[in-house]
Amino acid sequence: MTPADRSAAQSALDSGKATYARLDQIRGPEDAAADLVDLWGATESAMKAMLGGSSLSGQTIVRELRQRGLLTLDQANALASFWDARSRVSDVQYKPTLTDIGYARVGYNQLMEALAQPLGQPLPQPPLAQQRTTATQQNQPTTQAQSIEMPMYEPRPTSSSPPKKFPVALVSGIAAAALVVLVLAFFLVRSHGAYDRDMGAGVQLMQGGQPEAARAPFLRIVAQHPDQAEPHVFLSRLARNEGDMTTARNELVTAIKAEPQNPLPQREMGLLLLASNNPDLARAFLVRAVTMAPTDSAAQGYLGCALVRLGRSAEAQKFLARAGPGAWSSCAVPVASPLTSGVQ
Repeated sequence: MTPADRSAAQSALDSGKATYARLDQIRGPEDAAADLVDLWGATESAMKAMLGGSSLSGQTIVRELRQRGLLTLDQANALASFWDARSRVSDVQYKPTLTDIGYARVGYNQLMEALAQPLGQPLPQPPLAQQRTTATQQNQPTTQAQSIEMPMYEPRPTSSSPPKKFPVALVSGIAAAALVVLVLAFFLVRSHGAYDRDMGAGVQLMQGGQPEAARAPFLRIVAQHPDQAEPHVFLSRLARNEGDMTTARNELVTAIKAEPQNPLPQREMGLLLLASNNPDLARAFLVRAVTMAPTDSAAQGYLGCALVRLGRSAEAQKFLARAGPGAWSSCAVPVASPLTSGVQ
């Protein structure tokens, strides 16, 4: 990838920042699907630019970038999951889930990290890639993979002695253990599906102006998934919309304790404090949010707002410029409420 290619790729990826910032907002399934399509469009344009222009798309372009060493395995897999989410919303009957939105966020951020990699510096290679490199250097034939590579285990040395027979009891024990794993996996998948359904139902009820009904699915998730921050964030938003700032703050404190490295509750706490006219403390939480999620335009924009309130105009303009236009653009005016500020 040449410097010109990387510059073009970065420009294409930056064009998706406004769409990326909308992913956390409470919007209808049609709007969410459109955002996923638009954000993938910006991401795919960036990937094409990394190749100096290409007609490839979807999984094919991800695989090509991986084979050229422009993506790590994790980055390629994240983008492949993003593409899967984008493919699902092609069905007009399909309603995007929070999981789909999460795949989009992670894929976008992973490509941002790939573009930040210094030119000419080799990427970390998984075992399979290292085997290919060695085979190429020795002019040995290799087989082209049909999908994104996964790490391989080294084969155990073989011996000439006859294979050992395993006791029947050991085989039965292994079979029983495998069955337990399958049952646990089944319940995990079912639980994850219930999480998405309840989150989607709660968001739709909030959109429909039914805050009391919306609380039920969020509280159900809290009971079943106490380690998740997201339902507490939405309960905080419900309380904030009703003017109950104490409950809103307590929910965010719980969310931050549940997931200290999740930038969403950090950003939400910053917005709550900004709405409560406490820009100094709001700045601290928004700085954490930006540090955890450097491409979060909303966090950068509202950090600029906090700095404006603190009279630090030069610093504020830097973050507002990075964020681009958004609800935070009118931040010179105090934030009266989340409904009037556009924060969802």
